Amino acid sequence: MQEREVHALAAVEHRHWWYRSLHRRVLRLLRQEARRLGRPLVVFDAGCGTGGLLQELKHQPFLAGAAGCELDPVALAYCHQRGLPVESLSVNALDRCPHRYDVVLSMDVLYHQGVKPAVALRGMAQLLRPGGLLLLNVAAMPCLRRPHDGRVMGVRRFRPRPLRRLVEGAGLRPESLHYWNAWLTPLLWVKLQLRRWRLAPRESMRKEDRATSEVALPPPVLNRLLLLLLRLEELLAPWLPLPWGSSLFLKARREPTLARR
Repeated sequence: MQEREVHALAAVEHRHWWYRSLHRRVLRLLRQEARRLGRPLVVFDAGCGTGGLLQELKHQPFLAGAAGCELDPVALAYCHQRGLPVESLSVNALDRCPHRYDVVLSMDVLYHQGVKPAVALRGMAQLLRPGGLLLLNVAAMPCLRRPHDGRVMGVRRFRPRPLRRLVEGAGLRPESLHYWNAWLTPLLWVKLQLRRWRLAPRESMRKEDRATSEVALPPPVLNRLLLLLLRLEELLAPWLPLPWGSSLFLKARREPTLARR
């Protein structure tokens, strides 16, 4: 990940509409899992970035503990500045972790160029206690690839069926898999097409590499509006089909009989 993108993310992730919506989804599912088990959870964030989500989890009453790993040295420094228990470890090497967790989180990690998705998912499965829960968010739809992906070293976007196969191959049983940020996706796609048609490809990439980060915080009114829009989408999703979206969110469980590899 480009260093300036790490700093940009750390500056806005607690306020930016997209990250707040993602974190809210995760917190809701963690509450549900704690109620199901009847006790606080122990959680691991695989590839936790600058630690924004872990920081939100830190004081939640439904958690007994939360740790994570991150390989990027700049992001890792932010985690340590925030007093978070994060170790320097690749998600390709999670089999080195001796502990087991009720829930493993992985938010927008599998599309990174240094990640081997099948290896990382097997490692996440091994981190889970039998019957444990994986919450996974990934960038979706290859047609939505944009300059931000390059700045964060993202090289792949996922479709539902291949992602499901990867997860099942790791010994995990998907319980739900759905697109989100669906209502804004057509606007995003149109914006990307206009950008590609307007500029010559090489010059476009040079200009966009120098452009302002896409994780910059929008004006407060727009930020609140977009957050409310995603909240409405989340509430209506059980009744309205979401045939596309800029992200895929997956909930899966470790099979109780998964053997250690």
